[in-house]
Amino acid sequence: LSLTVKREENGLASNFLCDLEQGAEVAVTGPFGTTFLLPSDPQARLLLICTGTGSAPMRAFTMQRQRAGATGGMTMFFGARTPESLPYFGPLKKVPDSLLKQHLVFSRMPDQDKEYVQDRMRTEEDQVAEMLQDPNTYIYICGMKEMEDGVDRAFANIAESIGQDWRTLRDVMREDGRYHVETY
Repeated sequence: LSLTVKREENGLASNFLCDLEQGAEVAVTGPFGTTFLLPSDPQARLLLICTGTGSAPMRAFTMQRQRAGATGGMTMFFGARTPESLPYFGPLKKVPDSLLKQHLVFSRMPDQDKEYVQDRMRTEEDQVAEMLQDPNTYIYICGMKEMEDGVDRAFANIAESIGQDWRTLRDVMREDGRYHVETY
């Protein structure tokens, strides 16, 4: 297998790979499960919530959906400390708005209150509520474990606003393979 890797400043994996001698052998494992996969339905709608490097699978999702000609649309709540700290942001800027609605959220902007993905979800409550009511919506959450509780509370508040119990809805979505969480 031949691989071309772009060196990223401070990138652990890219620098490791770039520093290998040509022909070096590397053991690769994975994927480790089958739960964080895209639906096969091109009309499925995706609600993507991520922080930091949790955006990596979301980037892959957007690229795959573009290639497949998916029509279901995606909405992403993407949190980072500052615009400069957004990993993979360049390629995401190239995704057309008609395919991906991006809500970029920053927690460490000078002279601004901290804002997290769950705060923006509440600001965009109508959009999130509409997606929660659509049985063709799939939710993917990836990033720092610390965000999980806040996102869950935001979903609970939004679900309550439309007369739904979030735990029940989440369990049904999980059972249907429409609710996925990968946090670390």
